Amino acid sequence: MKRVIVFACFALMAAAATATEVSDAVAALVRLGFEDIRIALNGNTLYASVEPTAYRGTFRGAGVAIEELGRLFPEAGAIELNITEYQSPQVAVHARRDGSSWTVGVDYTTDVIASALGGTKAANTSTGRVDLRLHPMVSLDNHRFDILYEYIVSIAPALELTLWQGNRITLQPVFPIVTNIWHEKPNAYIRIGVASVSQEFNISNNLKSTVSGGMFMDNLFGFDAKLAYRAGKSLTLGLQAGLLGNAYPETNGYDFDKLDQVTVLGSASYYHAPTRLEAGLTGGRFIYGDYGARLDVTRHFGEYAIGVYGILTGGEHNAGFHFAIPVGGKRQTRKGFFRLMLPEYFDWEYDMVSYDKYARERMGRINETRPDVNHSAHYWQAAYVEQYLTEFLQGKLR
Repeated sequence: MKRVIVFACFALMAAAATATEVSDAVAALVRLGFEDIRIALNGNTLYASVEPTAYRGTFRGAGVAIEELGRLFPEAGAIELNITEYQSPQVAVHARRDGSSWTVGVDYTTDVIASALGGTKAANTSTGRVDLRLHPMVSLDNHRFDILYEYIVSIAPALELTLWQGNRITLQPVFPIVTNIWHEKPNAYIRIGVASVSQEFNISNNLKSTVSGGMFMDNLFGFDAKLAYRAGKSLTLGLQAGLLGNAYPETNGYDFDKLDQVTVLGSASYYHAPTRLEAGLTGGRFIYGDYGARLDVTRHFGEYAIGVYGILTGGEHNAGFHFAIPVGGKRQTRKGFFRLMLPEYFDWEYDMVSYDKYARERMGRINETRPDVNHSAHYWQAAYVEQYLTEFLQGKLR
């Protein structure tokens, strides 16, 4: 009987010590800017889930969390970590300690870690917290002979918040600052860039869908649905469908067209880690009824992404280049419930064709439902995250 009592006392003391360690670890991650933190220790394996809201890119936050958790739990030989975005799991990171260094693997088996965390309550929740991102916008058009360029330089502050898992509300007005086409084009007016509500659904580890409604980029409004199937660590297959109309800004408000533009597009995106090349093929019915395909090839240089593209649609063609470069700080923490910040990346795309039938009939257009998606921000391909997370933990990319 005495042995049972002694064993029970040791078990209670161990449980109390573990609870204290977990509590201290949560507090440490909060200080580092993480949100929606969940931690559970099972033997020498540490299970955790974090939202790296403060960290630029899709790998840096995971690296900081692994280093900090490894320091706080020296007895843990393995860390199983879910990385979330808008409280929705995106990738699962499997980190193994090898002496003083870590080896990592990344995939989409987030349900295993979520199950191990059980009913652990999330600390420092992101629910209802507001980001105001100051997006710069630059438009150049050289189709006229009397001036070198038509130009518009605007500032587009995007107000964003999440109210529940997978939810994102975005309100982004656009204010032209400098332009030489005042009152000649819709984009020269103060207007709404995005005013939308999006909801992501985790159908399975490898299958996600996102449904959005409201006003979108390029003066469009309506509904948009996306389906993404992660066929492997390097390959994602997608389907996008929308019912859209035009909303033209005027001096006294908006002129709304009928909601009658149907778009249906299939896509495939592949990341080749040895060459750091991302290839994407999109084809189907574009926004204004033309049928065709677009091919993108993007090279990743650390946090920089530079690529070229070509479009063949409706018997017409177009080509150009695009890039995404970091502009926001590597860490932008949120104090309280509000954060004023720069976007993580500035992205821009140049079209070779600026007039003729392709431009007049607005061919090759794809609906953009969010103002901050590019080849670096919100890019959750597991092979990409694994490669750059490994380099971060090795000190090659900071």
